[in-house]
Amino acid sequence: MARQILTLVMAALISVALWGGIQEPIKVEGGLVSGIPGWGWGVREYRGIPYAAPPVGNLRFRPPQPVVPWQGVRPAQRFAPPCMQEIQSVNGPSWNRSVAEPCEDCLYLNVWTPASSANEKLPVMVWIYGGGGVFGYSGDPRYDGSMLAKKGVVVVSINYRVNLFGWFAHPELTGESEHHASGNYGALDQLAAIRWVKNNIAQFGGDPDKITIFGQSGGSRSVNFLVASPQSKGLIRGAIAQSHTSFGRMTTLKEAEANGERFIRAAGKTSLAELRAMPAEELFAAYLKNPGGWNGAVVDGWFLPEDIYTIYSQGKQNDIALLTGATNDEGGNLSEGAAPPAAAVEGGGRGRRGGPPDTLAAYVEWVKRTFGTKADALLRAYPAKTDAEAKKAYHDVYRDINFAGHRTWAKLQVTTGKSRAYIYIFSHIPPNPPGNGNNPAAYVGAVHFTDVPYVFNNLRMWDYPWTDIDRKVADTLSSYWSNFAKALNPNSPQLPNWPAYDPGDERWMNLGDTARAEHINSAGIDIIAAIQEERRKSR
Repeated sequence: MARQILTLVMAALISVALWGGIQEPIKVEGGLVSGIPGWGWGVREYRGIPYAAPPVGNLRFRPPQPVVPWQGVRPAQRFAPPCMQEIQSVNGPSWNRSVAEPCEDCLYLNVWTPASSANEKLPVMVWIYGGGGVFGYSGDPRYDGSMLAKKGVVVVSINYRVNLFGWFAHPELTGESEHHASGNYGALDQLAAIRWVKNNIAQFGGDPDKITIFGQSGGSRSVNFLVASPQSKGLIRGAIAQSHTSFGRMTTLKEAEANGERFIRAAGKTSLAELRAMPAEELFAAYLKNPGGWNGAVVDGWFLPEDIYTIYSQGKQNDIALLTGATNDEGGNLSEGAAPPAAAVEGGGRGRRGGPPDTLAAYVEWVKRTFGTKADALLRAYPAKTDAEAKKAYHDVYRDINFAGHRTWAKLQVTTGKSRAYIYIFSHIPPNPPGNGNNPAAYVGAVHFTDVPYVFNNLRMWDYPWTDIDRKVADTLSSYWSNFAKALNPNSPQLPNWPAYDPGDERWMNLGDTARAEHINSAGIDIIAAIQEERRKSR
């Protein structure tokens, strides 16, 4: 035993000596922290650093408050618990195995740094997890930032409140707010974490003036919220959004407050005070019985003065560089399923990807049913003469339905702002073995989330038979993403050229087995975008 202890001590000393990194402990808001070696050689990792006070008791349903100071050196060696949420199934590629149970005391973040001193001023990438606004966790091993940090950036991942705990609105909450707003606590957590990064990341070798936020799915939508919000002014200089946008109709504060009043009645309570007095588990159980509506930001007049489309169309967004796109087979697989819901057409965000119709007649019928008066124009933009062509055309229509919001975002940014935008489609298909996950069919193709392990260059966390092509794709994506954080431009001499978005010559970067710039189907996406805009205005 003594020999084992000595061996561990010597290994730790050798690791510190070889790393030769930032001197510890590091002083941050609240106190001192020390870290541990990251997975990537030469990367130091700091887990579970508090960026705000625990939002419990009377702080429930309030904006995040300043961090509570601690004594001594805090060993940042463990991820903090996830915020209150339903545990995801352990049969799929889930984060929740071998981690602490969700709880309200969850406002913590994690840092991975390759800096050898606090003076390096490396660009910073702040990851915002997805989960539809109702679940997600920064400690998910698939979000390990070590290998991305090795590209020469400081990586930060953050926890934020989700579901009812993150998005609950109510007239009493609006009344007690100095901004006369409620319902955006998850987004305010994200803002507080970014402010923490702005104020503290220099101690980890990061540059507080070079912060890029990036996220996927619900995290991509959060990036959309933050870039549009006037409360983010001066905090970020770049944004990367993967597979979700919010350019459709958004929930108003009045609607969210009415939903909050209904929830209190359904929970058998009469006041906000009673809701705050409930144990977290009891409140969450009440939410699970009445889960409607608590999954994202509302137009509250302060964090979001107007809906995001209006903010961008009037040029009121934070004018920062943008990289945005989606996967080629969003929401489903390449061969099974049904037609997508109308909601996907309305919002331009992701919907459940169904498989193609079996025949040309079925494809034409679907287009006429889904696109109404614009069906003939859409059939000209996505033509088909055979059953096989109909399957391909259906795939392309649905792909572009999901992509249209990202194109809208890029087009508005370069039209009403000065910063550049870059758009992409991710088409590389991971080598997913049959039987992986709860629903094997749901994991076939370049579906929702499949770009994430490549962005993090983090294939080791997936039990797939990875190939050299996969490793090359991971190196390419992580390089494009980190290059963007460094220079607001994904390009470098070692990579295929990625042209900036140009409304007059619309090209996306097709990130497949190889990366190549391609013209998008502008005529088809114009039709889809026009339908989305009509439905946004009519609701």
